[in-house]
Amino acid sequence: PEGRITAQVLRVGRALLDIAAPDSARAMPLTPRVVSQGKRLHDGNDVRAYPVAGEPYKKNNPQDFKQRLPDDESPPDETLQALSQPLQRPSLAGADRAATRSAASASTSEAGTAVGAVAELAPQPMQVSDRFSVCIVGAGAIGCHIAYVLRRAGCDVTLIARGENLRALRADGLRITIGSEESIARIRVTDRPEEVGVVDYVFLTMKVPGWNSTVANMIQPLIGAHTTLLPPTTSIPYWWFHGMKGPLEGRRLERADPAGELWRAMPPEQVIGFTMWLSAVQTGPGCVTLRHVQRGYPLGELDGTKSRRVERLAAAFERGGIPSPRVPCIRSEIFIKSLNSLAFNVVAVLGNASNGVIADVPEAVETLLSIMEECEVVADVLGLSIAQSAESRIQQTLSARMHTMSMLHDLRIGKPLELSPLWTSFEDLATLLGVRLPLTKALVGVALLREQSEAVSRQACS
Repeated sequence: PEGRITAQVLRVGRALLDIAAPDSARAMPLTPRVVSQGKRLHDGNDVRAYPVAGEPYKKNNPQDFKQRLPDDESPPDETLQALSQPLQRPSLAGADRAATRSAASASTSEAGTAVGAVAELAPQPMQVSDRFSVCIVGAGAIGCHIAYVLRRAGCDVTLIARGENLRALRADGLRITIGSEESIARIRVTDRPEEVGVVDYVFLTMKVPGWNSTVANMIQPLIGAHTTLLPPTTSIPYWWFHGMKGPLEGRRLERADPAGELWRAMPPEQVIGFTMWLSAVQTGPGCVTLRHVQRGYPLGELDGTKSRRVERLAAAFERGGIPSPRVPCIRSEIFIKSLNSLAFNVVAVLGNASNGVIADVPEAVETLLSIMEECEVVADVLGLSIAQSAESRIQQTLSARMHTMSMLHDLRIGKPLELSPLWTSFEDLATLLGVRLPLTKALVGVALLREQSEAVSRQACS
């Protein structure tokens, strides 16, 4: 049934593609990834399990892994073949894209116990000068994982949580599963920032729909003159044009920060950019499973310079057991991550499809690539480098065949999607640059219609 629904929805998507794109942009389908036994192929490009002590973050073959992988990410026993054929680039990257670009430019914790055992977290040795205080606002999967890693690194960590999460973390500690090993971390937790006071670093890890000026004002007791702020970057953030040289320097993204309240409450001068390249899921109140790690938590100053605050935080992440590249252009990292989220979640929501079903429908893979090609024009105009090609990102993501994209998961359980704020951040950025995104806008519109229709159906049944 999932496959039939996907085929039906994709017929609508193809019709929209016919309207939005010229004939030259629809030249050839893409070859989906071939995977054996429904398991994820290891392609040597990223980490598929959390490394144990002394192991490198990057591994070149499955035999390097000492920990058992989750079932949907284990390499098949009988074959380690890569793609039968590489993805082919559609002709959207040709004259039409060049013309668009030209016009737009002119317009402007590891635990060493046996499988199944539960270990108490032991912080790693550190120098006194390395110690700092950090507060993580939002106790979801990413927030809890950051708290775990930094607590393991010896930092003074507090989590801001609420509801069942707060009660579970207070009573039982944070239970985190990495590979096949479970650990318990006793981390200070509260729902009152005023009890914490000023800290050195503040992470805000809630989803975009929960991120607004009310939250920014609520956390003011945590912020001092020298506090470093790390706001959410799962969409194009409010500070995007701060310190960016050129005619748009200092411009605001109106729908990301309608009245400039975020800019005032969390001054961009105190912000460093970060994003996350890993998969973590919350399996219950106070319980998190880390599924795999890729680049970990890249960090960077908004102006690309080196700084002690970036170096100190990155070193703590690595001391706690997770990679944290110091990158000279954090905007490129955030743009690529946000675009991946936009493209994959739109297709997954429209098709009601897991990654494996998407990979088996060539038209769906072509739609992913078309969205990415269209939106990457924005990066071209901004002069942002795209270090990993769209084809490679698609191959890498769809290799996790059993994975369900986060927004499709949220849709199925009745939670609000991040799609609208994610899309509007792209649309506002593109509008400022004079770039049109007709295909992406059309597909997002239908995906938002599905979210609304699901909400109406649930309300009628309640």
